[in-house]
Amino acid sequence: MTTAPLPIPFIYRVCYSDTDAAGFIYHGRYLEIFERSRAEWLAKRDLSPTKLINEFGILLPVRELTMNFYKPGRLDDILYIDQVIEHRGRTQVTVKQTAQRKIQDIDSEDRQVIASATLHIVCVDTATLKPKAIPDWLFLAD
Repeated sequence: MTTAPLPIPFIYRVCYSDTDAAGFIYHGRYLEIFERSRAEWLAKRDLSPTKLINEFGILLPVRELTMNFYKPGRLDDILYIDQVIEHRGRTQVTVKQTAQRKIQDIDSEDRQVIASATLHIVCVDTATLKPKAIPDWLFLAD
């Protein structure tokens, strides 16, 4: 099952602490940026990891992750983070996230993908840590 990306992407400005000695976004920071995007996705649904744990008894840990880097991101870049659900099973979901930046041409609204990640997330019960069915309400449209 593939669904459309969030209508409004998560927007992130690259700051000094995101960069390495060469002035590029340090590769490990993309994990944090993508995590913030997923947290915002939950917040738009009036959810949070704490609420999922306390009220619904579920955790959504990342089971597997693959990342690709295409172009270097730089200080002060404005990143647009999109996420698409590529597959949804009973207890697992595959999410593709992309980090894009606006092409520097002032007249252009075009963006270029600079990094992407494919995450396999599993739903588990907080008490047993065993797989649990993903609630349908988690994926209702915005």
